[in-house]
Amino acid sequence: MVSLALFEDSHWQNFFPITLTRPTFDVKVGAKSYFEEYSQSPDFLITREYLAEITQERHSSSKVNSSSIDSDTVYVNGLLHPGAVYLDRLSNISHTFAVTSGHRLLVGRLGRKAGEYLAQCVESGKKISLKKLGVEKSTDLGMEDTQGLLSDPWDVISAIENSLSMQVSEHLHSSPLPVGLKVLGKGKVTIGEGAEIEEGTVFDATNGGVYVGPQAHIAQSRITGPAFVGGMTQVKQFTIIESSYIGHNCRIAGEVEHSVVCDYSNKAHAGFLGHSYVGEWVNIGAMTTTSDLKMTYGNIKMDNGLEKKVDTGINKLGSFIGDMCKTSIGTLIYSGRRIGVSSHLHGLVAQDIPSFTIYGSSIGSTNAELQFDSARETQRKVMSRRNQNMSKAYEEMMRNVFLMTADERKKNKVRKGKFSI
Repeated sequence: MVSLALFEDSHWQNFFPITLTRPTFDVKVGAKSYFEEYSQSPDFLITREYLAEITQERHSSSKVNSSSIDSDTVYVNGLLHPGAVYLDRLSNISHTFAVTSGHRLLVGRLGRKAGEYLAQCVESGKKISLKKLGVEKSTDLGMEDTQGLLSDPWDVISAIENSLSMQVSEHLHSSPLPVGLKVLGKGKVTIGEGAEIEEGTVFDATNGGVYVGPQAHIAQSRITGPAFVGGMTQVKQFTIIESSYIGHNCRIAGEVEHSVVCDYSNKAHAGFLGHSYVGEWVNIGAMTTTSDLKMTYGNIKMDNGLEKKVDTGINKLGSFIGDMCKTSIGTLIYSGRRIGVSSHLHGLVAQDIPSFTIYGSSIGSTNAELQFDSARETQRKVMSRRNQNMSKAYEEMMRNVFLMTADERKKNKVRKGKFSI
């Protein structure tokens, strides 16, 4: 059986800030990451060096940044859906090859030196030069032939509904539907063991199924499929969830539409979250609302990190919120914003926010750097509330993200010193 190595390409930079704390193959696309879409764990994972230890901790069954990858290994881009990779066919090809799209490597069998070169590029976060791979055969695909390849963060939002439809249908086992739950439509409804659903709750499965994980609690609410609610998550009374993924052990209230909310994150109060991606360990304050539609109904534009606005090609798009971010009461976030890792938000947010920034300029305060020691100790407290402990690998990952985003804060004139309102 051919070995499989998932690798990151330089497009990890496009997915800021959600890829600051995880490799591209760990980004949730619907209810699963592309890593999780494989029926068996990939043998090897190649990621940026500062993420190697935390990635190994998260994926103990795979070898991370290993120096022992052999010539029988097929390399697959971590932003390419496994359904587009035909490993059975590729295993029969003995010569070196590369399947590319534009200037990106999608799949390849590489010689030893080419494999080492690829690993060096990935670990340092640099672009891979296809010419230096020196393969015997190369095939370049047009955009129309690269379905399932992610290039930008808004691709994740565009894929949510279709991804959830397939992912929810994969769950075969279900507890009996509780008395008092009203189900509309013919989509599949799956209830995990020990989940509690209060009488008066409505699941609309007309356009897709609904999955509720083990030991989750759903107060009287309305959930429109396709939708996935993770185990141990609490959905509060009168919540509206539509075409969204809610991760493990979250707290959810208000309205969530076409969004991804990753594990251990809270949106426990009223407010709207739409067409957005929320990382892990995020706390969204009461009445925080994301805009996902312009008044002109035109396409949303996003900053590509190079002081240039890019037309996303879609007219409904919210924000991309990094891990450990927190918003205060009444925070309002404009569409198409990137909200950095461990940032704290106050007031009206109409610009991208660097990581480890306390933002308050819209309420008359001066934006200040969130000191690393403070961020670390706050995160320890947050994790303890979910009976989790911060590992050394996690702390080191936090420290590295803090250091590598220092220039971003400097560029945005985020001052050092105490923040005050």
